[in-house]
This record gives sequence, C-alpha cells and structure tokens, in this order.
Amino acid sequence: MQRLLFESSPLLIFLCAAVAIGYAFILYRSKHTWSKRINQILFGLRTALVFFLAILLLGPVLKLITNQFEKPNWVFLIDSSSSVAEVIDSTARLQLVNQINNARTSLQKQGYDVELKDLQGNELKEIDYTAKTSDLNKGIQNVIQEYEGRNLAGIILVSDGIYNSGLSPLYTPVRMPVFSVGLGDTLARVDLILKNVAYNKIAYQGNKFPISGAGVGTRHAK
Repeated sequence: MQRLLFESSPLLIFLCAAVAIGYAFILYRSKHTWSKRINQILFGLRTALVFFLAILLLGPVLKLITNQFEKPNWVFLIDSSSSVAEVIDSTARLQLVNQINNARTSLQKQGYDVELKDLQGNELKEIDYTAKTSDLNKGIQNVIQEYEGRNLAGIILVSDGIYNSGLSPLYTPVRMPVFSVGLGDTLARVDLILKNVAYNKIAYQGNKFPISGAGVGTRHAK
C-alpha cells in the first residue's frame, strides 16, 4: 500500500497550481517570435515545472507499506542418540517415526510449517539413533537462535531426557514454549556401582592419601 504524505496541509497543492499557472501566464502572455503552438507548449512545460518545484517545497513523503505473511513454525527437536535405541526396540522406534510423521502432517494441514531437526541443528531426513553425545540445552538454544525474529510457535522435544554434554535444560530460561515427549522406561537405573574400595583407615588433615576401587554395573547413559 502506498500513501503520499505532506508535512504541510494538502490544500496548499491548489495554491502551488495557481502559482505555477500565474507565473507561466506572466512569462508567455506577450507576443513572441515563435508560433502560437510553440508558445502553448512552452506555457504547459513551464507550468508543470513550477508546479513540481512548488510541490517539493511542501515536503511530500511517499510511504510504502508491504505486508508479508509468514506461517508459524513448529520444530520437532529429536534426540537421535544411541541411548534412545537402548531403551526402546526397533518396533517402538518405527511407531515413533510414524507418530511424528502423522503429527507433522496434521500440523501442516492446519497451516503450520514443520521441520525435523537433531540436537546439532541439522535437518533430519532419517532418524538413525547413532549420535554419541546429547546436549539438550544447546539443541534448544540452536533452534531459538535460528528462528530469531521469525514466527516460531514452539518446540517439541523428543528425547529420553539423558544428556551427557552441556548444561541442564531445566535451569536455562527459554523464551519459547517447549513441549517434551519422553521416551523409554521411567524407572531409574544404576549406571555404576563402586566395589572393593581400598583406602587408608587413618588419614590426617592436610595430607594426601591414595584411594582406589573397582567399578561395575550396567551402562545406561551414553
């Protein structure tokens, strides 16, 4: 949409036209050596020029407004680390992929743009669950930075909640709504058990003393 605005009153345009016509009339009312037709052409050109210069003195401003409509975005932030493959079997992983695709299709039908990304910020074509690290906080921050200034409706985090890199996402402020989809078993598992710890029975304050031990257990985290 375009609008022409003036610093002064728009009614002064009529005054500018009157000044232009009057000035041209004074210049070309007398007889000249050229023909009457040329005199009329010069009269019109002089009027247009003076009118244009007078309009510029009014300080016109052309205001151009462009409306650009952007669809809201949803981002599926998927934890494709190996720990997810350890807690859900291949059948459950296939069902998860189908559910994500169905949710994506449903959101697109509602007018949203939907993208699938991993924790490193890469667009996911296929979920392979082979990543060795999980930085949930960095993954969320990467999405927020990428969509800075854009219409981001929210983030859907699909993860088992295990992170072995970066800060805890629980204590980092997020300006966007984050919806989490938990995977795996909710029971806490022991990652490591310390056995046969050898140490000195007597130790004095300020002295260094050796301690050694053996650790056994099942590896649940990545």
